[in-house]
Amino acid sequence: MADSFLDSLSTGVIFTNCSGILTFMNRKAETLLNVFKETVIGKRIDMLPLRTPLYKVLSEDCRDYPLEMNICGRVLQVRSSEVLSSAKVLLGSIYELSDVTAERDEKRSREEFVAKMTHDLKSPLMVLQGYVQAIKLGMWGDIHPKLQKTLEDMERSGKSLYSMIEDLLDVYRLEMGLVQIKRLPCDLAALLESCCHDRQLEADEQGVSLVVKLPRKFQQVELDTKQFSRVFANIVGNAVKFTPRGGKVTVSAQVRQGNFRVSVKDSGIGIAESDTSSIFKKYFRTEQAAGFKGSGLGLALSKEIVEAHGGTIEVTSVVGKGSTFTVIAPIKE
Repeated sequence: MADSFLDSLSTGVIFTNCSGILTFMNRKAETLLNVFKETVIGKRIDMLPLRTPLYKVLSEDCRDYPLEMNICGRVLQVRSSEVLSSAKVLLGSIYELSDVTAERDEKRSREEFVAKMTHDLKSPLMVLQGYVQAIKLGMWGDIHPKLQKTLEDMERSGKSLYSMIEDLLDVYRLEMGLVQIKRLPCDLAALLESCCHDRQLEADEQGVSLVVKLPRKFQQVELDTKQFSRVFANIVGNAVKFTPRGGKVTVSAQVRQGNFRVSVKDSGIGIAESDTSSIFKKYFRTEQAAGFKGSGLGLALSKEIVEAHGGTIEVTSVVGKGSTFTVIAPIKE
């Protein structure tokens, strides 16, 4: 009964006893390893031919984490674990083999797509930005004063388009699992101050007061600095953009119960309660945001990054009075 059940599984299963003798192999394992079980059952692992796929699988230590191996033209994910009796006596080891070839081929195709899109979208833009820089440097003569502002507008628009392309590609990468989050020790206070400093000029131009309130001593956190800098840039940037002249944006942070909390509060246009559940969807734009520039990707990207760190983004808002976005994430992995 048990053998019949194991033979029906879509994953390969192999069992070895405490002496390292192979005592069971199901049909899927035979297929994946291109071997007949009658020729190997009853043999110790160290008695198997060294160059065979079976020996390669059983000789690897994959108890702590699964290993991927190229076997017989397939990509196999192999993991093993100890088998204990009800009395906690070690009976042997069980190996599980999964064919992940299709998943790896699909992931490679996605990576190739992102690489192609990155090249096809960014390359023409980089050329245009290069020409703008060359003109500003006077490589083709003096610049007429009336042309100076036009060049600055072109440069600003180019940077904005570049940022939109990055957001679009990063949302895709995160959704497809192509981005590896690298959590390292980070000075969160310094990261927030840097982000707000980058937005200060924009705030000054709009007549918005940008205030940063941070504790004097802030516990070090572990996060992907590059990714989280984009989260804070998006949220603080939105707060400044949607706050009218004379308004105020306040950025604060604290550590509580093993999590860090960063809040960005503004006195801007606000978000309708019916829209708060949709603002993190790609390309979604509220009625209040009509007339403001934006791709509708910033919050979607921010949500993906924060959730990849095991955190959440909360939002409270009142139309016409402002919004508060709060990022909550573990201080350590």
